[in-house]
Amino acid sequence: MKTIDHNKVFRVALVCAVLSVFCGCCFAGGAPVKHMCYNVRHCVGIDGKLDVARIASIIKTEKPDYVGLQEIDRCTERVHGMDQPEELARLTGMHSTFAKAIPYKGGEYGVMLLSRNKPLSVAKIPLPGREPRVLLMCEFEDCVVCTTHLAVDSQKARSDSVAIIRKAIASFSSGKDKPVFISGDWNSLPDSDVLKELEKFLTVVSDIGGRTFHGSSGAGPRDLNGKRPESYCIDYIAVDSAHASEFKVCDARVVEERKASDHAPIVLTVTRSK
Repeated sequence: MKTIDHNKVFRVALVCAVLSVFCGCCFAGGAPVKHMCYNVRHCVGIDGKLDVARIASIIKTEKPDYVGLQEIDRCTERVHGMDQPEELARLTGMHSTFAKAIPYKGGEYGVMLLSRNKPLSVAKIPLPGREPRVLLMCEFEDCVVCTTHLAVDSQKARSDSVAIIRKAIASFSSGKDKPVFISGDWNSLPDSDVLKELEKFLTVVSDIGGRTFHGSSGAGPRDLNGKRPESYCIDYIAVDSAHASEFKVCDARVVEERKASDHAPIVLTVTRSK
C-alpha cells in the first residue's frame, strides 16, 4: 500500500488556499484568464538588437492565455527571413495566428495572436491608413479575442476604423453570445475622440494610467490640447460593453519592461462572475 505523504498534502492544500485568496475567492464563475498586449516593433529593442527570444521570455514570464502582438514581421528582409509568428509560437509553446496588413520587404507585416488553444474560427478585416492596417478576430470556446494596430499617421483613418471594428465585432459575434476582448496599439490617448467612439461599444479594462509607449516623443498622437507628451498610454485591452459586467478584474498593469521594444507590454487578468 502506498504511504500518504501528509506533509505534501498539507503543502498542496496551503498553496491552493493562497492562490484562492490571491485571485479573490469572491470571483466566482471560473478560473482567472490572462490577456496580454504587446507592440514588439518586429522584435527589435531600443538597443537596436533583433531578439525574438527576449520577447518570448517576457511573454513566458507573464504566462498569459492570450497575447495580442503588433508590428510582426513574417519572412521579411529586415528580420533576415525569419518567420516571427512561427518562432514566437515555438519559443512560447503557444498557437500562433497571423494577419497580414501589408506586404513588406520580401515578406509580410501585420499583427498576430498567441493562444493556448487553436481558434475555432478566424477573420481578418482590412482597416484604413496610408499604411493599411488589419483587425484579427479569433473565436474560442468561451470568447472571441481580437487584436489590431490602428493607423499612426491619420486621425481620420483611426476614426474610420472604429466603425469598421464595431460592425466586424457585431457580425463575427452574431448568434454566439460570447464576450469579445480586443487589444492593440490604437495610437490614441485615453482622452482622445477615437477612444470616446470606441467606448460607445467597448469597455477599456486595462490600465490607462500607465506609460505604455516610451519611444520617440516626435511621433504619435497629440492630446486634446494639441500637446505631444513624451510618453503616454496608447495600448489597450477592452471587452465588449454588453458583457463587461460579467467580468471582475484581478490585475491590470503595465509591465515595466523598457528595453525589448519601444512599447511596454500590458496585462489584464479577469474572472467571469456570471
